Amino acid sequence: MATELKPHISFIDKSFKDSQIRTYQLAIQLDLYGLDFIVFNPEKNKFIALESYKFDEGTKIEELSLMFDKILNHHQWFAYPFGKVFFLCQNNFYTLIPSPLFEAKEKSLYLGFNQPFQENSRIVYENLKNTGAVNIFYITNPVVEKVKDFWPNAKLNHIAGAFIESLSLNYKNRLSGNEMFINVRNGSFDLAFFKNNKLFYGNSFTYRTKEDFIYFLLSAVEHLALNPEDINLIITGKIDKGSPEYEMIYQYIKTNTFITKNDNFLYSYLMDNFAHHYFYVLFNVFQCEL
Repeated sequence: MATELKPHISFIDKSFKDSQIRTYQLAIQLDLYGLDFIVFNPEKNKFIALESYKFDEGTKIEELSLMFDKILNHHQWFAYPFGKVFFLCQNNFYTLIPSPLFEAKEKSLYLGFNQPFQENSRIVYENLKNTGAVNIFYITNPVVEKVKDFWPNAKLNHIAGAFIESLSLNYKNRLSGNEMFINVRNGSFDLAFFKNNKLFYGNSFTYRTKEDFIYFLLSAVEHLALNPEDINLIITGKIDKGSPEYEMIYQYIKTNTFITKNDNFLYSYLMDNFAHHYFYVLFNVFQCEL
């Protein structure tokens, strides 16, 4: 594991002032491949910082909490007390339960029905108010302890929950019924499909090759009794037109578009030419009532 960690993407607006951290909001997403964070100024309704870090191949779960200290070497303000902090866990160890059926005391039973037990982890749940569901997920204890050590007020959320909830907000009453949404992560992707403007299907898949990727995607399309020629696949996440995954999408699903940025927010001029779909969930978690 490298001793130094440097961002491969870094946008910090000239208006950013570490003396104003308490008025800013922070959103972070983390997995074995890297860490990304965004800083939002709610007074200006503006995103003023974005950085993305890639980890060495072979990084282990028990090493993740150390990455926060490495970023702190670059920015002492990273651990300052932000007004709000959202921490998005990225894994596939989650399950969705309709809100009327959920009982907090049974959370371990719900999760255990669909997911294998995860050692040295805790079970957390989040209410997806606009979706009408509860998302229950595992998150590793060392990461939680580090996050809470840096930001005691941090909210623990899940990438899939924030993805679904942001779509429920941004596309409410705007869906024709043939849209499917995909959020591509490193070696995984999340799918969401809405019917009558309500979440009908949500799932995540892990893959190793581009052939695995398209197989799982088309299997989900078939499971929903949809026609690949009729659906409009709206794409978010770490993918672009040069990606092997996009090559497979284009081959089998001709109608596809990259999601556009949310015009309800303002963005630093540094992000004018940036592919906003890359961090769609991070940009939109601030409006979710998670």
